[in-house]
Amino acid sequence: MFANKLFSFLTLEMMMTFLKYLIGFCILTSVCLQRQIFTYPSLIFQQLEKASVTLDPNTAAPWLSLSEDLTIMGYSPIKQQLPDNPERFDSCVSVLGSEGFTSGRHHWDVDVMGQSSWCLGVARESIRRKGIIKVDPENGFWAIGLMDGNEYYACTSPWRTDLSISPKIIRVYLDYKGGKVSFYNLENMALLYTFTDTFTEKLYPYFCPYLVLDTNNLSLMKIYPQKVILQD
Repeated sequence: MFANKLFSFLTLEMMMTFLKYLIGFCILTSVCLQRQIFTYPSLIFQQLEKASVTLDPNTAAPWLSLSEDLTIMGYSPIKQQLPDNPERFDSCVSVLGSEGFTSGRHHWDVDVMGQSSWCLGVARESIRRKGIIKVDPENGFWAIGLMDGNEYYACTSPWRTDLSISPKIIRVYLDYKGGKVSFYNLENMALLYTFTDTFTEKLYPYFCPYLVLDTNNLSLMKIYPQKVILQD
């Protein structure tokens, strides 16, 4: 009789201990899953290759002024006397990054705060550099932009796609093999727009601060430094 009571007591105590461990495990699993969900965007970009992007002065339009470290660009009030080499933009106030990509996944960050007009993204090596240029995928550009301070858009064809966004710092993400160019708001990692295409030649970072003859677009477009700390 005593043995039966002792066995029942031990069984009940063991069941209660097991339930405590089970509840604790479920709570721990739930917390881990929540942390994985909320930190997922950061984890993605920690696994990508942060491209050390600088500007190629041989491609810069004569109306652009570049910083000495080739990370800042802006409007030059005086047209600079530069060689009219084949790589250089002339009418389109644009510049390419110095390094192109034919594989891998890469990202870089661009500060557009204070600018009333800009355009940025990636461009293939064989794009047209002279005369009037239409920026869209059919002509080798995958980009988004801002016009007149409040008109955000994706450079799609045949017509632009309006975007309801207002980013200050933009992350450009290129997945060459996956055929994607995506844009994120670096402040909250919200996706702004994604292009999907098939890439067959070298792609370069593309920047266009625009040429606006007023005081509303005199701020500078800046490429952020290589090391960027994201909050989880």
